[in-house]
Amino acid sequence: MNAETSYSVEDLALKAEISVDTIRYYQGLGLISPPQKNGRRAIYDEEHVSRLEEIKKLAFEGFSLRQISLLKEETLDGNTSEDLKHLIAEDTKSRSLSRAEVAERASVPESLVALLCDNGLLQPLFDDEEPRFDESSVSMVEAGIAIANAGVPLEELVSLAQYHSSNVNEVVDRAIGLFEEHIKEGTEVSSEKDLAIIMKDLLPSVIRLVAQHFHKSLVTRSLERIDGHNKTILSNALIASDPENLVVTCEWR
Repeated sequence: MNAETSYSVEDLALKAEISVDTIRYYQGLGLISPPQKNGRRAIYDEEHVSRLEEIKKLAFEGFSLRQISLLKEETLDGNTSEDLKHLIAEDTKSRSLSRAEVAERASVPESLVALLCDNGLLQPLFDDEEPRFDESSVSMVEAGIAIANAGVPLEELVSLAQYHSSNVNEVVDRAIGLFEEHIKEGTEVSSEKDLAIIMKDLLPSVIRLVAQHFHKSLVTRSLERIDGHNKTILSNALIASDPENLVVTCEWR
């Protein structure tokens, strides 16, 4: 390593336009190789610069640090994004859950998970002979059980969810149409990378909008329909759930 291609951690941070702490964090995650040592001084080279640029590029395209870590430096062949997509697909499949595993995680009978699948409420990740699911499926089952435990008969909850599922498609189709007309076709999208960035920024906003609108509608309509001797108690409970106090968090992991 000569002086022209060697960097201190501070010089590397300046060259890569990131912080020293970020470099050390990446190093701790194994995303970049350890530096050489000159006494107590860490020495980095052009390979570290290239690797940091690659990490920044992939992160910009929407890949998480965990996903980027799946790529070992020796596997790169000049088509990094495609390699990474393949590795992520394989990793996702290896970490997916069977129907029995979803049931075990959610502490429910497997027959209940099968019922949710048959009604289209749980969508498998893959169309393999054995359906496979992600972690969010466990949360969905747990949420349904929590509502059922509050007193809503499970079969009626499933029926309502199925009704929602069959009717929401029209709204989704219209939303996709708006995206295609006003964003995909109406903006300067010069590459697949540009489109991925737009989608990554837009989807959490859409989800927050839908969740907050549904909550506001639910509270407002419930207040309109309250009557009987529990009116004051129910009204106070709903007012305490005022949509203005709701914070919907939606972010990429």
